[in-house]
Amino acid sequence: MASFTTTAVQARRNQRFERAIALSRSAAADAGRAAAAIGRSLAWAPAFARDAAIVLAVIGVYFLLRGMAPTRIEDSVALTNDLVAFEKATHTFWEPQVQDWSLQNHWIQELANFTYAYLHFPVLAAVGAWLWFRDRSRFVFLRNVMFTSMVIGLFFYYAFPAAPPRLMELHGQDMGFTDTVFGGDTSVSYAQPSLILNEYAAIPSFHFGWIALASAAIWTTTRNPFARTLALGLTALMTWAIVASANHLFIDMALGGLVIVASWWIAGRLDVVKRIALQRTRPARRHAPVELPTGQWAAPTAAFSQRCAA
Repeated sequence: MASFTTTAVQARRNQRFERAIALSRSAAADAGRAAAAIGRSLAWAPAFARDAAIVLAVIGVYFLLRGMAPTRIEDSVALTNDLVAFEKATHTFWEPQVQDWSLQNHWIQELANFTYAYLHFPVLAAVGAWLWFRDRSRFVFLRNVMFTSMVIGLFFYYAFPAAPPRLMELHGQDMGFTDTVFGGDTSVSYAQPSLILNEYAAIPSFHFGWIALASAAIWTTTRNPFARTLALGLTALMTWAIVASANHLFIDMALGGLVIVASWWIAGRLDVVKRIALQRTRPARRHAPVELPTGQWAAPTAAFSQRCAA
């Protein structure tokens, strides 16, 4: 009887031990599946980090080169005078009136300053991230549009420096503008390191151009009416903020838009050239050898081959 009891106890211990082993194996399997799922969910991270690093590196080089442009104050003021004269001749010199209206209420002025200083790059980053996850190839194309515009912009900064309207009074040209961002009486701080600072890079306006590019990215990627309305609203808001803060003329923004259009075309052509080059470098497909027919089709096929050879 004692022997039977000992055997039963040992059997129950073995069962409990086996159940413990089974549970531990199941837990390990669950943990493995969870880890694999996490790994799959984060599979995008290296590619995203690489693309983000490329964009940040190119932007850094762009701003360094922009800050290195020589300061030619007389040429910058003279060019802005010419641009204002053009707007007056075409009856489009409305910037002072827009700013006068915006200065009637301090909170409106602050909204313009905040939009100009703080919404530019956050909007670009948000739209870029959204575009990357939605369609990376589209992201790459629009990134290349932006990179191309940087090259054109640098050409303007070195060849055609222009003073922003807010600095014209500083150089004896009182056109009715007030410096709302840097002139005090604002809680907005838009200080830039001297290494990248260029006060006389008013044309082309990429505060307008790059926001317009972000809006175009949204518009061409989705048909969602809310998203498209948001895209138009972003460009309209930035356009007003630029003028209300006296940072650019309308013609500066028009040139920024033209640079984006030209960059879009150039990036598209380069994309076509790249695809053609890739197609030419791909090895030709090897086709399997054709088996000649046999049986009742052998004689007609042989006769046809002889006529072709003749």
